[in-house]
Amino acid sequence: MKVLGEEDQDRLRRLAEVVAEYDLRRVVEEVAGGGVAPGVMASLAARCVFDHVASLVFPDRVEDVVDLLHRWGFEVCAPVPSVVVRDRLMRRHVLDAYDCDVSIVKARPGRTPRGSQGLEVFVFPRPRKDDPVAVAERSSRQEDHFALRVTHPGDGGLDLVRRLLAESLPMVPDGGGHNPYDGAGGSSVLYFTAPGGRLELTCDGIPTDGA
Repeated sequence: MKVLGEEDQDRLRRLAEVVAEYDLRRVVEEVAGGGVAPGVMASLAARCVFDHVASLVFPDRVEDVVDLLHRWGFEVCAPVPSVVVRDRLMRRHVLDAYDCDVSIVKARPGRTPRGSQGLEVFVFPRPRKDDPVAVAERSSRQEDHFALRVTHPGDGGLDLVRRLLAESLPMVPDGGGHNPYDGAGGSSVLYFTAPGGRLELTCDGIPTDGA
């Protein structure tokens, strides 16, 4: 049986702990690097839920990640192609599309007493242990993030949350995109950088408010 390398297993184990321990407030405060005004937090809580925590790993095979998460008791969705993170990796490392086959594996605990949050694992098979892309990405952790799901993105809902993050919290927009393979109508994401890490806003489909 193949397994992930120790470093990738440790990373996924930490993500599993975060899923069990964190809620919306803790996610926002950690990424913002400190306390958040009650009014801002209330506005976010009315429009968002903590959806997932994410990281990028480099197994021999996508199935290695799926098998491990199953053994840990997670309910694992079928892998789907990555679009946004794949494109970011291609730009950063000057990779061709044929050499950048990245999948997304989503998983949620079998029991989620604190909500429906889960893991989002970007899987980039790189069998060589000294692969330069894997070495660089494990060091920089540029794809690690927390994600909030905007529950009602239409009619300006997504734009309102985006403005809350950019204007009321120390968060800087950092791109985004749409993945047509993620869900029935695809999914859209917006990224932000902040003192405590990266935050993603995600919603189903394509926003209709110009976001």
